[in-house]
Amino acid sequence: MNDQNEYAGYSIEELNIKLNRFKKIQMAMYVAAILASITIAIVSYVQNAPKGYQMIPIFLVLGIGYPFLAFGGLRKKIQTELNSRNK
Repeated sequence: MNDQNEYAGYSIEELNIKLNRFKKIQMAMYVAAILASITIAIVSYVQNAPKGYQMIPIFLVLGIGYPFLAFGGLRKKIQTELNSRNK
């Protein structure tokens, strides 16, 4: 089995760029989910449509859970590679 991290071929600068990019994407998805949920809540309240409130948890789970699952492991691997090079 290969113990080498898949990010071992990248330079430290490239790893930092990738790490920052993943953080920005993850934060943008968080913010988009929260804004969509707030918008749905406001529109549902104004139009007196209680079924609209059912979509809010879906947006929050997808907007917060998915980026964590998708980018959490990648960020951890990149951080591990950076930590191993700084020793």
